[in-house]
Amino acid sequence: MHIQSTPFQKPVRSKPIVNSAENFMQNKQLSNQADSQPATQPLQQLLTRPDIWQLANRQRQPRTGIATGFRGLDALLANHGWPRGATSELLVDKGGIGELSLILPTLAEMTRQGRMVILINPPHIPYAPALVQAGVQLEKLLILHPRGQRDQLWAAEQSLQSGACGALVGWQTKETPADKDLRRLQVAAREGDCLHFHFRPGSCANTPSPAALRLQLKSDGEQLALQLLKQLNGKSGQRIHLARNPDLVRRDQPLH
Repeated sequence: MHIQSTPFQKPVRSKPIVNSAENFMQNKQLSNQADSQPATQPLQQLLTRPDIWQLANRQRQPRTGIATGFRGLDALLANHGWPRGATSELLVDKGGIGELSLILPTLAEMTRQGRMVILINPPHIPYAPALVQAGVQLEKLLILHPRGQRDQLWAAEQSLQSGACGALVGWQTKETPADKDLRRLQVAAREGDCLHFHFRPGSCANTPSPAALRLQLKSDGEQLALQLLKQLNGKSGQRIHLARNPDLVRRDQPLH
């Protein structure tokens, strides 16, 4: 009987039993060697390529912070400045201690770069001459007065993730925001690569927060006393005193 082979079928040929056993053992050894090698090796080689963009690794990579304007504070912060695209909580027991002077150098730099700075529901009317003296360009300053906490959270989230805002400053109302709302603001700041400064009462220090940085502010004479309560990828518990400009302290009283 004649068997005609085709491209899809090869003639069946009988092989010695010994050779088949040897082939089986060799294939088994090769299989064991393959199993012993890490399955992720080709993946690791692929991930080392510079033209492959990795979102997860990008988020884990340390990023240089934005200078605070105070060298002593920059030296204590993990990224040598305010964390980019994140929430920084500033806890104040009582307003009017010059707390806004802590972030004024950064706000001024944002406006000089042509980026918008947004203030949401400041407790007092900002004093324009003090802002100008600190270097803030008023044409890049926007003040919003949403009604109610829901509208305030919505305005903050939309501004943070817009991509057009360099820094957003908000003040907590009498109603404490839920943890999920704080997380939404943190995510929005990351999506929009925006600085988010959130002034909250000092009593919030005992409650957890998703903020990347938490500072407690207190008045100490002509100085502003800071304590690092929390910072991602860095140490906490350090204290520092920052000198305040007497003129700025006097002029920024209407801000609080």
